[in-house]
Parts: sequence; C-alpha cells; structure tokens
Amino acid sequence: MTLVIELRRGVSTPRTGRKAGPRPAAGALERIVVDGELWAALETLGRHRLPTLADVDPYGETLLRGEAVDRMVRELEDSDLARLRGAESQAVSTLLAWGLRCRSDRELRIAFSGD
Repeated sequence: MTLVIELRRGVSTPRTGRKAGPRPAAGALERIVVDGELWAALETLGRHRLPTLADVDPYGETLLRGEAVDRMVRELEDSDLARLRGAESQAVSTLLAWGLRCRSDRELRIAFSGD
C-alpha cells in the first residue's frame, strides 16, 4: 500500500514584527514514498504503542500538526526503534526527524496521502 509522506509548510499569514527578507517557502519541502514500510514498522513496534501513526488513513489524506505531531514524537521516542531494519527504519527515522522540526517551527506539518 503506497503512501506519500510530505513535510509541508503552511501558507504563512502576515504578522507584525516579521523579520526582513523573503517569506519562507510554502508547500511541500520534502517527500518520501513508502510502500508498506510504515505499516510493517507499526506491526513490529506495536500499533497500540503508536496510536497517532496507527490512525493514518491509508486511502485518504491525514495531516499532523501541533499537538498531534508532539504526540507522534513522544510515541516514537518511547519506542524501541532499534527493532526496525532497512526501509522501515529509514521511514520512521525520517518521521521522527520531521516531527522534531515541526516542534520547533509550528508552521510545519506532516501530510500522509494514501492511494
């Protein structure tokens, strides 16, 4: 089951006190395509330990931002990621890295698009 996962920046809203210079890019910043690796990682680590990722819609669009990203990061940090191998490990490591970036920049979000 193919899933496109993107790190996206939302359209920034004008705000007072914005730094001089160009606005940050909006839209997809990074993208990975997984073909079952996320679902295999969930089975290896336990769906009950990763409820945020277990709730991703494999056929539709799921968007994580704010508190949902914080939950996902906590769940991943509390998991035994050393049990994952190859593409599963790479996909989950990417999600964790993106989640940490989203924590520090609240205009970032993680989007999952199923087929």
